[in-house]
Amino acid sequence: MANPEELRKQDQKLPKPKRKYPQSRVTQSLYVLLAIVVVAWLISLL
Repeated sequence: MANPEELRKQDQKLPKPKRKYPQSRVTQSLYVLLAIVVVAWLISLL
């Protein structure tokens, strides 16, 4: 099993679109929250 730290270092060398790791949980949850807000706003317009 590969060391996650090593995988992350290898990932850093890749160009941005190819990377798997840079999206942190914080960023992910932020996008989810944003999506929920947008959906709620659209529903309120109906």
